[in-house]
Amino acid sequence: MTESFVHVAMREYLKKEGWTLVAGEYPGGSDDELYVLSIMDPSVACDNSPDPRRHSEGEIIPDLFAYKAGVMLIIEAKPKYSFDDKEKLRKLLADKYGLLCDALRKFCDERGILSGINFEKIRYVPVLAFGNEQYKVYDEETGFAHIYVKSLSDVKMVFF
Repeated sequence: MTESFVHVAMREYLKKEGWTLVAGEYPGGSDDELYVLSIMDPSVACDNSPDPRRHSEGEIIPDLFAYKAGVMLIIEAKPKYSFDDKEKLRKLLADKYGLLCDALRKFCDERGILSGINFEKIRYVPVLAFGNEQYKVYDEETGFAHIYVKSLSDVKMVFF
């Protein structure tokens, strides 16, 4: 199972479950459905460059953001469970929470989506999405969620 396969399956599952896909990026950096949401310290890009990608020190770009009923999923997807992605999400919420809220607010305001949302008050859930053909439930810390992809049409999400 490839990372692209996991992306396609989780997106279709989330849409069927009523989640609004907010931002994302397919593996390889191309996406014809969503815009990329980059979370970075604005003081890093202090030269008014038209190309902020050149200022990527400390930049975090989660694979997918999805929103529903006061909950924002922040998703990292891989073919298999990734401890590195777990740490990336943990650090994002622990160390860059303010930058995350600011980036989401600006991103949504510029695109006219999720208007009226107080991004400091919603619940953020870090999610690891991965291929899991046996639906083995992994132990996880409270507050995380998993999206298990068995096939394009057989996906489930578990909250911990």
